[in-house]
Amino acid sequence: MQPLRVLLILVTLLSFGLLSNCASSSAGITTSNIPIGNQDYEVVGNGEAQSSWWSFDVGIIGFPLGMPPVDEAVNELIENKQGDALINIRYSTDRSIFLFLTRHRFHLKADVVKLKPANTQRQR
Repeated sequence: MQPLRVLLILVTLLSFGLLSNCASSSAGITTSNIPIGNQDYEVVGNGEAQSSWWSFDVGIIGFPLGMPPVDEAVNELIENKQGDALINIRYSTDRSIFLFLTRHRFHLKADVVKLKPANTQRQR
């Protein structure tokens, strides 16, 4: 085979590989991860956590290669600041598709709060 033809085939395959990828994202905001209501709390810090997982996608059918670790990201953020809950939660997800494999990422930013004990005695 001629060197020029081999080079042309390699460039074509590389171009196809680079152009066949896809990416998408979404974002959201919520007030807290548990119902706080009128309960008093103290903000102990803010932080962010990120987690990712893979799935195998064929057309419109996808098979996760692991459980989405969203709860792990929430728990990591609470444990790092020694808090009880999250407020002012901002999150985003994105995914990158490489042929039949999809990489999902979950990014979380929030304020960590420590709940104050409720006053158990009624005032008379």
